[in-house]
Amino acid sequence: MAQEIVSFWETKGSGLPLTICVPGGTCTTAMLLSREINTIMKQRNETNDDDEKLDILVAVIPCVGDAAYAERQMKALDMSTGGNGKDFIPQILKPWKYVYPRFGEPSPHILNTFIEMKDEHGIYLDLLYGAPAWNLLLQYVTSQRDSPVKGRQIMYVHSGGLEGISSQLTRYKHKGMIDSSQIQC
Repeated sequence: MAQEIVSFWETKGSGLPLTICVPGGTCTTAMLLSREINTIMKQRNETNDDDEKLDILVAVIPCVGDAAYAERQMKALDMSTGGNGKDFIPQILKPWKYVYPRFGEPSPHILNTFIEMKDEHGIYLDLLYGAPAWNLLLQYVTSQRDSPVKGRQIMYVHSGGLEGISSQLTRYKHKGMIDSSQIQC
């Protein structure tokens, strides 16, 4: 995946900086993607004489636990796989408007993001990783806060499934947040 992203951005990115946003449970995908992209870019930049250096970074959006949990997970994984726990740790997007919701707990913020992405953009997100990640990502994109996405192109890596949307929406129904007509089959 890392090679595909770098090759794609090399030909289609027009020299613009890119942030790859990845939803995180254990944050394994984000950590290993960050390490591999940095390795590829270092090799590419050492062998190319052109002045155009790629600017690609990875940011993780924790969906299980908070930023401290994500950082611990990524550092431990990096060190257990030969890294030093420092060099390739992705940036972590942290909420500032409200606290991280408990994993899987129905949230009006997450539900609103799910509905907005589905109705306004035709994008179906799961309610465990996709909608929470986009909820936070959209806050960063629409704010003036300094962040790993400000002034950069964004690529979102969807790394989950959509099979459980109906059962997830049923949990929202039981909490009184939606009615039966809004549950997909």
